[in-house]
Amino acid sequence: MILADKIILLRKKNGWSQEELAGRLSVSRQSVSKWEGGQSIPDLDKLLALSKLFGVTVDYLVRDEMDEGLIEYTAGDSGPEEQEALPKVTVEEANRFLEERVRASGQIALGASLCILSPILLMLLCAMAETGRISVTENMAAGVGVAFLLLLIAAAVPIFILNDHRLEKYEYIEKREFLTEYGVEGIARDRKEKFAGKFSGGIALGVVLILLGIVPLVLAGGMGASDLVCTALVCVLLFLISAAVNRIVRVCMVQESFNQLLQEGDYSRRAKRLNPLNELVGSVYWSLITAVYLAVSFYTGRWESTWIIWPVAGVAFAAVIGILNIFRRDK
Repeated sequence: MILADKIILLRKKNGWSQEELAGRLSVSRQSVSKWEGGQSIPDLDKLLALSKLFGVTVDYLVRDEMDEGLIEYTAGDSGPEEQEALPKVTVEEANRFLEERVRASGQIALGASLCILSPILLMLLCAMAETGRISVTENMAAGVGVAFLLLLIAAAVPIFILNDHRLEKYEYIEKREFLTEYGVEGIARDRKEKFAGKFSGGIALGVVLILLGIVPLVLAGGMGASDLVCTALVCVLLFLISAAVNRIVRVCMVQESFNQLLQEGDYSRRAKRLNPLNELVGSVYWSLITAVYLAVSFYTGRWESTWIIWPVAGVAFAAVIGILNIFRRDK
């Protein structure tokens, strides 16, 4: 094992990102990236600092052969046996994973858009029937609208299931700690840096589209527009939200794939240790929200407005998980 691989292995064993290691050594992240990519070698002072920081000998760092006996593990550290037990991601597997995530991002984004668009026809038909713009009863309008809503959701559900099944073999990258073959981090880091502009642009475009839909709706409400006009503007808003979510989901899924390979952010080793409880809370939470949505919608018959439960629940869920994580850190 060469020096670059040893730095990667020991850094991950301590659960540090490249930025964190760079901060401890008072160097730039680019310097650490070059060390791990085999593009440069630390000078003697940095080798001594690495030796002290990782609890290993300088001899171990600079010798190419892996001599585990030279590593001085401290209490609580994972030993060689635990390191061997961790799955290892190869360069080929990392490339396949990134390709699958890009492909799935487009399909999942489409499914999300279909779900957001699903109540549009229901809202329009009910508003037009109520104002006499179409010669059908409100019940008939609601029936056609609900049927359209269910058809779009029925089209979206298989998309989610099929892509979830396709990505299932890479689930360990998202949820478990792992090691990477030499070159994987360099590939992921390089692609992440090249994608940064597209990621920022996608988020910005999504926010702009949502704001463009909200502005005319607010103006119409302030000017006392009719219910039909307001409903039409809500439908326009939903259409723009679907386009915004489509773009945001695409770029976020790709960005997440880089973070998963690099084990950074929400996919750091520490975060993965917190995930099991978060997943349990999420399962219970969204099951309750679904039950509440269906109960309120069927009881009130206001399908055209009860969709607001979902965005509110999404914001509340982020707050719940944030509070839960803060509580566990304090403990």
